[in-house]
Amino acid sequence: MQRVLITILAFFIVFAFIGGCSTVQKMPGMSKIASPKKESDDGLYRKVPASMRADVKEAEFDLKRAKANASLAEKKLKLAEMKKEREILENKYAKYNTNLAAVLVKKADIRVAIKKMEAIDNSNLGNKEDNINRIASLKTKKLSVESDAIEIKADMDTTQLRIKALTKQIKTHEKKIKKK
Repeated sequence: MQRVLITILAFFIVFAFIGGCSTVQKMPGMSKIASPKKESDDGLYRKVPASMRADVKEAEFDLKRAKANASLAEKKLKLAEMKKEREILENKYAKYNTNLAAVLVKKADIRVAIKKMEAIDNSNLGNKEDNINRIASLKTKKLSVESDAIEIKADMDTTQLRIKALTKQIKTHEKKIKKK
């Protein structure tokens, strides 16, 4: 029973402090940082004579110019990022092109090997079963290489489309920057 009374008393004390603090903040002429209320700066500025506003007008002009320069800098940064992305895509395209050339060389090499084995088989040289198995194996490799070439060509085509789209965006973005 005594614990319940102590708990209730503690709650009353806490609420008294909270209530007391909130009423102190609401006292007339006092703010949360204990300074008197001021009229808004705009209201006071309207009372400044026009002859004394020249420095403010100059500062406002400088602010507008600074904002315009910041906006232009952001646009230039975005343009640079777009160009960098296009360069990455162009490098990727070049790697695909190199890989495709290597695959085509491999395909031609396998074709030569197939033609040699067919010539050997047609001349009735070597073991007929071994010749047929080797030709089949080579043709399977050729199909695998052709599949790789098709995949690389598809990657090249999609990369090229992305490069074209990005180039178009870059041109549009450059026109916007030149207008400013």
